[in-house]
Parts: sequence; C-alpha cells; structure tokens
Amino acid sequence: MSQPTRYTKEMFDEYYSNGFWTKDTTASLWDKNARLYPEKAAYISPDGSQLSWSEVKKLSDQLAFQIRKLGVKKDDFIFMLLPNCVESYIFRVACEKAGVLCGTALMTLREWEIEQMLSRFEGVAIAIPIEFRKFGYYDAVAEIKTRLPKLKHIMVLGDQIPEGTLSINAMMHTPIEKKQPIDFSDTAFTADEVSVIGFTSGTTGLPKGAEHTQVQRIYMAHRQAEAIKLTADDMVLNIISAVAGLSSIVCYNGSNALYGTTSIVQSRWSVESTLELLEKYRVTVLLAVPAQLAKIANAPELDKYDLRSLRCVYTSTAPLPHALAKEIEEKLGCIIVNLYGQFDGGLISITSVDTTEYARYNTVGKPVKGMTVKIVDDDSNEVPTDQLGEIIYTGPGITAGYYLEPDFTENATYTIDGRKYIKSGDIGKVDADGNIYLVSRKKDVIIRGGQNVYPAEIEGYLLMHPKVVSAAVIPMPDPVMGEKACAYVALQPGAEFSFEEMKELFDSKKIAPYKIPERLEIRKELPMRGHQKVTKKELQQELEAMMRQEAKQ
Repeated sequence: MSQPTRYTKEMFDEYYSNGFWTKDTTASLWDKNARLYPEKAAYISPDGSQLSWSEVKKLSDQLAFQIRKLGVKKDDFIFMLLPNCVESYIFRVACEKAGVLCGTALMTLREWEIEQMLSRFEGVAIAIPIEFRKFGYYDAVAEIKTRLPKLKHIMVLGDQIPEGTLSINAMMHTPIEKKQPIDFSDTAFTADEVSVIGFTSGTTGLPKGAEHTQVQRIYMAHRQAEAIKLTADDMVLNIISAVAGLSSIVCYNGSNALYGTTSIVQSRWSVESTLELLEKYRVTVLLAVPAQLAKIANAPELDKYDLRSLRCVYTSTAPLPHALAKEIEEKLGCIIVNLYGQFDGGLISITSVDTTEYARYNTVGKPVKGMTVKIVDDDSNEVPTDQLGEIIYTGPGITAGYYLEPDFTENATYTIDGRKYIKSGDIGKVDADGNIYLVSRKKDVIIRGGQNVYPAEIEGYLLMHPKVVSAAVIPMPDPVMGEKACAYVALQPGAEFSFEEMKELFDSKKIAPYKIPERLEIRKELPMRGHQKVTKKELQQELEAMMRQEAKQ
C-alpha cells in the first residue's frame, strides 16, 4: 500500500528527468548530516538540551530497530500523536527506516476521531504522551484499545510509563546488538513510496489521510529554503505543530536536513517563552502562524527583548492580513514570508525575502518553480488575469492522493490536457505579474441577498483594528436576505470594542455596506485548532443556538 495513488509513470519520468524529484530521503539526509556535521546541534529543546546530528541519526536507528523487533511489518500503520518535541521528528525518521507508515495529526483529536482512525487504517501501534493540554491521551487510548484487536502496542513519551506500554525514550536509547548490522535497506521506504500519512484537521468530518512521499516533500524543502535563502548558519525556531506543513518541511523532512540547520522546537507555546527563545538563541528564522504573530506583535513586553538577529518570519496555514504583515515587519525588524499550500494538496506559491513590499503584504507570491497554477470558472475554463475563480494547481509539489480513498482522490482532481490538477477549493486571482491573491474558501462564502461576502476579506479588515487579536466572520440565517454576516472577535486584555467602532472601521476603509457584519460577538478567546486556525464550526453552532433562544423570547 506504499505506492502513491495519484502519481503516474509519466510524472515520475518527467520530474526525475528535470531534477525536481531526487532519490534523497529524510533518512539519507540525516545520515549525511551525521557524517558532515557530527557535533553540530540538530535540535534544541526549550530546556536547553540539545541533540547533535550524529545523535539523532543514532537514536532514529535504534528506535527503528526496536520497532522492527516488535514484529511490525512493512507498510503496517503506526499513529503518532506527539506534540512539537524532538522525539516527534526522530519517530518519523525511525518509521521511515523501518518501512512503517507513520500517521500524523494535530494534537486536537479526541477519543472518537482517534478510535475511528485506528480502526479504519488498522493501526498496530500508537505513540502518545500521557497527557497534553489537559487531555489524558493514555487514559483515552487504553480504553479504546479494548475494542481494537489489531492495536498491539501503546508507545508512551516521557518518564511515566504505565504497565503494558512501551517507553519511546527507552526504545530510542537501547543500543543495537553489535552482531546486528545497522542496515535498513531491506525495509526503508524509497523516495517515491508513500512513507507518511498526514491527516487533515477534519473540519468536514473524519480527517482524511494525505499520502506524503519523499520526492514531493524534499522538492518542497528546496523551494521553501530558496525563498528565505536558508543556510547552515541559520537558527530556526518552530512554535507551531510539529506535523503542520510548514514546520514539517522546514524542520523535519526538508530544509534543515538539506543544509544541516539547527531547529529549536517549542511544544507548549506562549508569547513570553517565544520571545525568550528568540533572544537567547539569536534566532534568525521564526516559523509561526498568523494567530500567534498577532499576539506577538501586540505583546506589551516586546520591546524588552533583543531580536536583532531575526531576519525572517515564515508563516502559513491561515490567511495573513495586510495590516498584520506590515506590523510584524515594523515591530520585529525583519521580512515576513508567506507560503500558500494545502496539507492534503501540496505546495502552490511563496513570497520570498526578495519579494516587493506590496506583494508580501497583499499576495501569497508567485507559483514556485515547477508548479503550474490556473484560475478556472465553475466549468473548468481558465479565466482572464485579475478575474476571480477557483485556484487549481499541478506539478512536482502535489501530494500523492488520499490514503485508501481512491474515489475521494479522483474527485479532488481535474485532468486538463492529460495533467492532473488539484482542486484547491480556494477563490482567488492572478495579476499581470503572476502574483496570486487569495480571497476566500469556495465554501466559505456568505450570500447576502445574492451578493457574495468573503469572510477572509472582512476578517482581514477586523484584524487591522489595534484592539482586535483574532477574528472570524460566519453566516447567520436571515429570512429576507438568506444570510448575513456575523463577526466574532477576541480583544486585547482590558479592551472594549463596540458595534459602532466596528462600523466606523469599515466606513473608514470605504467597504461596500453589504459586506459589513450585522452582528458582533465578543469573546475572551476564539476556539482554535492547535493555535493555528479558528474553529468556525463551534462558533456557528453557538450562534445558531443563541438565535434559536432569542427567537423564543
């Protein structure tokens, strides 16, 4: 089952021949760095502990060997639910060497999703912390295991090891018997096999598993490193999920492995700890999502820290408002680079450290080298420059499909002139210079009296207000207009924000009246998926419940 669903022989021939795809794997790059930079730090934890490139190679070898000793077979499925810690990176490389499919997901899944995914994909093992963010992973999985006969092993991170479980740290630190050669050539995944199943955040139901190959991921790593001119001298701080697209490509199977760069990984995020790490380690590149950047930009203690080493902020996963991009550059004194991609689709475009200020603040850059992007109407016809349509894309950066979902893979693909294009589900346009503008999700459109209101646009304006930390715009039913817009916002501590202030903001921006939200809800914080995106489904349910209650009064 490690053969990619979407890739064709023609794609392999084309992308290997033009050099976009190579035979490199994450494991081979880690092994290379162990030879070239044996003593150089590969990963640093917030407590100051470090692991060199030679150490992470050794630990991944030993963990892979222990996984094989469990009797786990080639292409068996192991589910990894670990936070942003050094072990999560080592674990994936160990699975690659052992030839075991490693499933990854955000740390926001709970009992129902975990059980369904282990059952659906016949997981033989799961790697978890005992507890994380007040959720007891071990207690949940121990109870689930009684209903899953194929789930043989619970691997646990940390010092507390319940009876009947396996210690990930002990497995990593158990030496390989000298009589056994350290050779994984008979099991390790090749570059063009599926080695990781990355699960989406599941906003429309049970998360889908995207097939990730080394050829695609390392191609992406080259492009992302080029955008920020990454070198072996850079110090990267990652404060987002270890399995998110941006952090995986930079800190796991890609950019850091290509250049032998050092990565600092932060599992429990806070503004203060991030600023401390930026200063302490003279960080040059910060990986963060817009929601985190908004909090950093508005931190009252920001000026106390020396951040002069920082040359680039790399962001992705959610729309980057113009005002926030400008504010980050001004307050942190560095360039902001914005990546546009889809975890289950692939890399599409990036701005760069050389992109103009206008393009950095207003666009998601140009298609990366090798990728083809089209804007099409509902009949799949390409539209003219500057006209809105759905973004579709193809090239060496696309994922291999959905694991065990051939029909879903087919439905997410257009075939145009014999080439497979991914349907992004995003509405956007391309200007005369080739820059891509994101407007909204195709399904995330409020239709008010026949006129389209794009929430992402309105959220961007709300985030321009100095009192607003995060924002979400959702539809509310209306008997006359069909739908109207409702704005949810979270504010700076102690701030107040009235409906009149909101309206004044939009009036000052000369926004069409039909776009202005007609209801404002203020919350201390908005529900987030792993500090990355607002969970609008929860807000929608809350709003509908409030409106039903109001209708009774």
